[in-house]
Amino acid sequence: MTKTYFVVTGIVTNNNKLLILKKSPNDRNYPNHWSFCSGFVKEFEAGEDTVLREIKEETGLDAEITKQGELIKVEDKTNGKNWAILTFICKVEETKITLDHENIEYKWITKEELNNYTFVPGIIDDLKAVGFL
Repeated sequence: MTKTYFVVTGIVTNNNKLLILKKSPNDRNYPNHWSFCSGFVKEFEAGEDTVLREIKEETGLDAEITKQGELIKVEDKTNGKNWAILTFICKVEETKITLDHENIEYKWITKEELNNYTFVPGIIDDLKAVGFL
């Protein structure tokens, strides 16, 4: 039986640009893939609290939620995992990033540049869930 993991994704924006993060080569799920800020929801933690915590931990930024998307399910047959993902759009005023150990690089990109990167599975679904695409 395939297991399902509950995570949140924060699409961090500033001046019409999106923040993407490159995962560490040691990442257990998707090494060297690009993603948005994301993380596992802890027991009894609200999704909204999780996404703001993850953004702070991964980037050092204080964010504000501007929109919540629909809950989506992504099946990753390659890794044998299912993901239940709640996506948020979050805005930040600051753009100076302090990366944690999970990521090795970051970029601020436009929506049109999304196809230039190798992302974790489900990124397009995340963007559609909040009406970004």
